[in-house]
Amino acid sequence: MITFVSALWFLFGATMYVGTMWVLKWFLFPTWRGLSRDNVGTHFGIPTKRATAFFTGVVPLMFVAAIILVVTEWGTRWVWFGVACLVGIFVLTFVGQGIIIPINKRIRGGDFADDAELRHLLHRWMTLNDIRFYGSTVTWVAITWYVVARGDLLGALT
Repeated sequence: MITFVSALWFLFGATMYVGTMWVLKWFLFPTWRGLSRDNVGTHFGIPTKRATAFFTGVVPLMFVAAIILVVTEWGTRWVWFGVACLVGIFVLTFVGQGIIIPINKRIRGGDFADDAELRHLLHRWMTLNDIRFYGSTVTWVAITWYVVARGDLLGALT
């Protein structure tokens, strides 16, 4: 039962994460290349604050879920899926919290000289988020593969 719930929570979180990253890369990045001091607060600041608030609640439970998957699957061939999920969420969190969030704060706070520096910061931000784009995709594939390959997870409820 705990493995089932953990897998579902991690799948939920990974799906939200990968979905957010795909929307950023394919739909928002192209428009953000034209942001300026006048509109960055609305088009960058609000979405990044909301995403940070949402994932601040979801990600810690993803860590717990991944650890549970590793522990409950220890000694089986399924443990590698849990390990992949744990490594994935660790890398995503490290890049996000350690490297991207300081840039978010700088951009939202207007800590740049002019629109050229803003564009430079946004370019760096987008490049770093490409790591999360690919990392979240791999992490999502790992948990989805686990859920599908594991088979009868609903049977775990009985």
